[in-house]
Amino acid sequence: MKLTPRDYQINARDQAVTLIDEGINRIILYLPTGMGKTLITFLIIEYLLEEEVIGKDEKVLFLVADRKLKHQLHNMANDAGLGNYGNLFVLPEGQDYPARLVRQHAAMSRFIFATPVLFINSIIARSRSSQKLERAILDEIKLVIIDEVLDVLAQSYGRRRSKEETISYIMKLFNVSDYDAFIQEMAIQYEISPQQVDNLLTREFSPKFYRMNKKFEPVLSLLNLLNPSSDKIMVGLTASISQEIKREFLVETLGGKEHVKEVFPEGDDFENYRPSIQLKKIRVIDDFISRIDALIQDIKFNALIPIKDAYRMLTCVKYLPGDRIMLFVTELLSKKEIKEKLRTRMAAKGMGADAITDGIKRILTSASAYLLITVGRQKLLENTILSFYRFVTTTKNSFLLSNDSFKEIQALMKEKMKEYDSKELIISEKDEKLLYWVKRFKKEGKKALIMCRFINMVNHLHAILNDPEIGRVKAVKVHGRMDGMEQNRWIQAFKKDPEIDTLVASERLIEKGTDLPETDVGIYYGSTISLERYEQSLGRIRSNVLNLKTAYTIAYNLTVEAEKSAKRDAAFLDLLQRGSKRSMLVVDGNDPDES
Repeated sequence: MKLTPRDYQINARDQAVTLIDEGINRIILYLPTGMGKTLITFLIIEYLLEEEVIGKDEKVLFLVADRKLKHQLHNMANDAGLGNYGNLFVLPEGQDYPARLVRQHAAMSRFIFATPVLFINSIIARSRSSQKLERAILDEIKLVIIDEVLDVLAQSYGRRRSKEETISYIMKLFNVSDYDAFIQEMAIQYEISPQQVDNLLTREFSPKFYRMNKKFEPVLSLLNLLNPSSDKIMVGLTASISQEIKREFLVETLGGKEHVKEVFPEGDDFENYRPSIQLKKIRVIDDFISRIDALIQDIKFNALIPIKDAYRMLTCVKYLPGDRIMLFVTELLSKKEIKEKLRTRMAAKGMGADAITDGIKRILTSASAYLLITVGRQKLLENTILSFYRFVTTTKNSFLLSNDSFKEIQALMKEKMKEYDSKELIISEKDEKLLYWVKRFKKEGKKALIMCRFINMVNHLHAILNDPEIGRVKAVKVHGRMDGMEQNRWIQAFKKDPEIDTLVASERLIEKGTDLPETDVGIYYGSTISLERYEQSLGRIRSNVLNLKTAYTIAYNLTVEAEKSAKRDAAFLDLLQRGSKRSMLVVDGNDPDES
């Protein structure tokens, strides 16, 4: 092994190979992001090769959820010296290489790197001319490495826990005996209301059921990994230690506790090396944005009235839970049976045909307006001003067009756009604040990772930062519309080129599998809501000098964005402190010299 592992990485390797020697073929390795899960994997592979647990004619398959990561893992495996044991092969996308040549390269290779969809499509092809992998390769694969193994599971579905069940589960998870006292404690500690704490926790922990991800299930079946009796070895990696519900379901899916074992590194070296976390907030004062956000809130309130009426009519339940609003709105708009049930309930109340038609139209128009204005708010807070302006001026929804608050938004935006009439780059107050901080980090010799929700925003910020007059910052960008090779090229440039100060990336692309120890600070251009995604994306950053993760959230003051980021940080810190016993460094959200 060319790389020198730490003691806790050797400890994790030893735990895993001992289990494999004892006949356990399903291993899940849990380790906070940025602490070298991949290196532990290479140590496990090296042991299994040296001990000939993996035979000379057998292969290792790396399965990753996104395209860029297969290239990064290939590079890391090569740097670690796995090439000494055989050829490393990245399964190519598209039609750039003839399928015949791809089959030949794969047959000669010991290590194959692929996404699940690409792998299965390469085996099950429409014709021989497009088949990139021989079906016989399935029998040659002895070890399967799945990075971010919780991606094997899809989102929750079906009945959620009741409020009582959820509270009981939270008390067990956090080891508390008095739920109300626990809520009060968190509310005081993080300066948010007890009701907000309760809503956040019950929303996060009410999902009860998960199902297999449709991208992964066919591959796992094809590889016979869902059969506990299979002699293939699977090692799954994840940093989502806090996602206990998913962990339990994953273990059951792969064969139960008898066949699946979890590995957690141990030792003083692990505790000492585990990084602390700083969470800071950059508040942007913009009365214009705050006013529009307040108007949007008023629109959503009015749109919800007929939606709640429909929910009561359908379910006979008085209140529509806040965490089910978007799901119910989507079902109203997409499911024919919901509309038919509404018609039946209205008819049972003695409503005439015309009244029923008008009532259904009012409900659906309101539901559409609620969905549209929710998307519009995301554009306002986390996309470009131009994007929000286009939304405001092109919407055709009759509820919105007749709403006084929406009319006021239209008038305000038309006046605002006159200020930018002759400018090529439209820069918001939030953009200005971000630019100030990035330049400050540059002067301090720090590299920054900026994470955005929208690809459009990635391109916009990249243009501002690199503008010779405005930004004068050398930045690169990655997003989901790039192919895997291009994504990897720019990530490697950020990691290795000392002249490049900043990487601008779409959140979903960067949050999993891309360790960037060269990054000193991370900046969220908005508020990622999911705790799991927040935990994952925080793992992308790490200062090797300070052994510290520092993450900034830049958000408009007095908006829903600021409120969500505060809730997210509060829940995240307490979840890790109580759930996984991770040591944290918590700082005041206000920077001392930031207004």
